[in-house]
Order: sequence, then structure tokens, then C-alpha cells
Amino acid sequence: MTNVFVDCLRIDGSIKCPGDGGFSEVIVFGKHVRLRKDHPAIELMGRLDELEALAEWGGLQEIGSDKFRAIAAMTAALNTYLATGDSEWLKPVRDMINKACELDSRELGGWFIPSDKTTALLNLLRVKAREAERTAVKLLDDDYFPINNVNELIGMLNQLNKYIAHLIFLSNVHVFKSVNDKIRTLLGINTP
Repeated sequence: MTNVFVDCLRIDGSIKCPGDGGFSEVIVFGKHVRLRKDHPAIELMGRLDELEALAEWGGLQEIGSDKFRAIAAMTAALNTYLATGDSEWLKPVRDMINKACELDSRELGGWFIPSDKTTALLNLLRVKAREAERTAVKLLDDDYFPINNVNELIGMLNQLNKYIAHLIFLSNVHVFKSVNDKIRTLLGINTP
């Protein structure tokens, strides 16, 4: 097993590791770059890692549903696309989106409350996917990265969000026509 501290140095009795100074050396869209740890590209990588980890832990390990396997795979592919810029990594995402678009769904929309653990976790993953999408939009302000790659990534993240929402509305949810109805139900107030 490789020691994760292999690239660290002992200097004057202290351990110094890459990244200690607030910068990370990463590959973004195929370019090796040194970025501050609060740069949107680093933040986006973290958000995608978090989304994948939640899908794997909560969905695969705790619930055991293949719905989450697909979300984890799609997220890993999007993170790899962010690093490489190779659009071949988008193929599994597009394939899953295309399958979902061909399914007939119930006439649903509006506000909802998940009715089980699976649907509640899907909703959390939807929120995390939207968070990643908003972070990706920040990359539009950075002239260093290819705009076509950034736009493609933003589009795929939006479609991932819609894919997860599709799974939610096909799952065990209570759907409301208005936010007032949802709030009243959450508060235990009978609707008129």
C-alpha cells in the first residue's frame, strides 16, 4: 500500500505536505494547474466527491438501491470529465439521461415530501447536484478554462439534477399543488 504522506517532507522537525499553503495542484480539463483551495474548480471537485460519496454510502451501503449506483457512476464520470476534458467520460451520463427521458412518468410536479429513506436521500442528492451546478457556473468567470468544456459540464450537471428529480417523482413522495399545502402538512395543520 502506498503511504499518502509519500510526497511530504520533514523539514526542521515539522512535516510539510503539498497543499499546506492553501493551494492544490490538480488537472482541470486536461491542464495541470496550481489553484487556491477555494477556487471554483477545486470546490466543484469537492462537491462532486461529496455527491458520489453520499450516493455510495447512503444509497448503496445503507439502502442498497441500484438507483444510487447510477448516480455515483454518473458523478464519477462528471468529475473525471472535469479533470480530463475528454467528452468520452460524458457518455455514461448521456446514456442514463437518454434512458430516463424515454420513460413515461406520472403527471407530477410542484412541491413534495419524501415518504421513505430512499426518496429522502434522492432529494438530498438532488440538492447536492444543484449545488455542484451552481459551483460550475462560477467557472464561467475564469478565462483560463475552455468555455465549451465549462458549458458542457454545466449542462450535464443540470441534466443530472433533472435525472435525480425524475427518480424522486417516480418514487414514494407526497406531492402538493402549492407550497402552502406542503408547509401546512409539515406543521400538521389540516388543509381546508
